[in-house]
Amino acid sequence: MSVPTCPGCRRDPAYRDPARRDPARSGVANLAERGIAPSGELPGRLGSAALNVVKRTGILIAAGLLLALGGCGGHKPAAAPPATNSAPASGQPSGAASASPSASPSAVLVEFSVDGVGPYQIGASLTALKASPGLDAPTTGGQTCPDNTVAQGTGAWHDVQLHFRKDGNLFLLINKSTSIPTPSGAWVGTTLAQLKTIYASTQGEDLARATSTAYLVTTQSGQAILFDLGPSRQVTDMIAGDGPYLKATFLSGAADYC
Repeated sequence: MSVPTCPGCRRDPAYRDPARRDPARSGVANLAERGIAPSGELPGRLGSAALNVVKRTGILIAAGLLLALGGCGGHKPAAAPPATNSAPASGQPSGAASASPSASPSAVLVEFSVDGVGPYQIGASLTALKASPGLDAPTTGGQTCPDNTVAQGTGAWHDVQLHFRKDGNLFLLINKSTSIPTPSGAWVGTTLAQLKTIYASTQGEDLARATSTAYLVTTQSGQAILFDLGPSRQVTDMIAGDGPYLKATFLSGAADYC
């Protein structure tokens, strides 16, 4: 079909719209010419582009879901490193306790009791104590007690005087240390009033001879501590030994304990 070429034809809508000029081109052919696919079809490049968009959209949605699931799951704690064998190189079992150094005398609990102090216990032999832990300045044959031996302890017990009879057994100790208390808490320097409070439940006795005073504390075993008191009624030294012997010697005014 030929198209008129008259000038008036260009003003005719049918001239500008081929579908109006040729009704036969309407429908599928006309849609295809305009790049629009009929229902159910995706012709040519338009169909491929649409499929690509769908695929990309699906990938993005799947990635988003994976990220969301990963965020909800939280972080798992890092696995602990495998345990290593920490056994000592010497071959000693890991559970074995290492040997501790022997305690020095200053680290030992030092208390002065009716039976003695530390290793210096009443009844111990002169020979054994000389061997261990030792004696400082042992002297035999004094003017007042010629058959007895007097010595000082060693280390933390240096301020404790030790008296041995002729048979070599320790029978009396005199503590002049300000750092060695009794088990009940009496010290050199403790007052008589404090002594009576400390030993309220133990047999105690005030002793006096001329201007000298003392306080004797005797246990059920018969062993005792005699607390010598100074002018201010404070302990100047404490003597451990047999209770009746200590009392009798103090009241007799003897110059020494023999």
